[in-house]
Amino acid sequence: MQRWKQVALIGGSMIASLVVAIVVLNLSLGNKNIDSRLERLYPVESPDFQWVMGAVLTPELVGGNRTQALVNGDEIFPAMLEAIRSAETTITLETYIYWSGEVGSKFTNALIERAEEGIKIKVLLDWFGSSLDDELLDDMRDSGIDIRRYNPPRWDTLQQINHRSHRRLLVVDGRTGFIGGVGLSDKWSGDAQDPQHWRDTHFKVEGPVVTQLQSTFIDNWL
Repeated sequence: MQRWKQVALIGGSMIASLVVAIVVLNLSLGNKNIDSRLERLYPVESPDFQWVMGAVLTPELVGGNRTQALVNGDEIFPAMLEAIRSAETTITLETYIYWSGEVGSKFTNALIERAEEGIKIKVLLDWFGSSLDDELLDDMRDSGIDIRRYNPPRWDTLQQINHRSHRRLLVVDGRTGFIGGVGLSDKWSGDAQDPQHWRDTHFKVEGPVVTQLQSTFIDNWL
C-alpha cells in the first residue's frame, strides 16, 4: 500500500510539472515574425484596393459610417459611459482588460443601473486579462447581467491557454459602437499626463459597421 502511495505521489508530481511546463511554454513563445510581404496591386485611393481589402480581411468594407476619434481616458471613458447610460434595449461588451478600481467601478455601476432598468446586457471578459473583484462580479450577475469568461483553462485545452481575446468592443442598442485599444482600468484614466497613465485611441462609430462589430462579438460569445 505504501508503495502505491509513493507511485501515485510521483505520478501526480509529474502531471503537475507537465501542466506547469505547458502553461509556461504557451506564455513565453513570444511573437511570430512575418517574413513575407503582400504585393500591393492597387493604390490606396483606388476602389479596387477597398474591394480587395474587404475580400481578404472580411467583413467587407461598408460606407455610410460616422466615426469620432477619442484620445486618452478623458475623452474615451465619458463617451462610453454616456452611451451605456443612454441604452434603450441592449448592451454588449467584450474586453481583454476590466480591472477593479475607479474606472472599473464606474463602468460596473453604469451597467448595473441599466440592467436594473430592464436593459439586456452581455459581458464577455477574457479569463487571463480581466481581474474584477468577485463582489463586483456578483453584483453584476445579481442585477441580471450575463457574464462569461473567454477561454478559461481546462485540462484538455491547456495547449491553447494563450489563445486570448484582445478585443475591446462595446455596442449599444445595435446602433452605436466603440472600438480601439483602451482597457477598463485606471491605467488609462486622465490624459497620459505621466508614465503611470497610458495613452491610447478609441473610436466611436455609427452606421452599418456597428452591425459588423456586433457579429464579431457574437463570434466569441458563441
